[in-house]
Amino acid sequence: MVQIRLLKMIRSDFPFGRIAVAKAGIYDAEMNQYGALSVRDCNGDLLGVKPGEFEFIGEPPEQWKT
Repeated sequence: MVQIRLLKMIRSDFPFGRIAVAKAGIYDAEMNQYGALSVRDCNGDLLGVKPGEFEFIGEPPEQWKT
């Protein structure tokens, strides 16, 4: 797992299912084989995060190094 800091509260994109919310703060993020990151929202479901919505705590994973 990778630790990230959400810089602000994020919400799921409408109209995809119910509204999911993750508050600003530190999360253990899950990463798929392509490098996409997700955090657990307030209901425990995965919510994808986009570049610019977070920063890595510590060293970024290899997939994110430029």
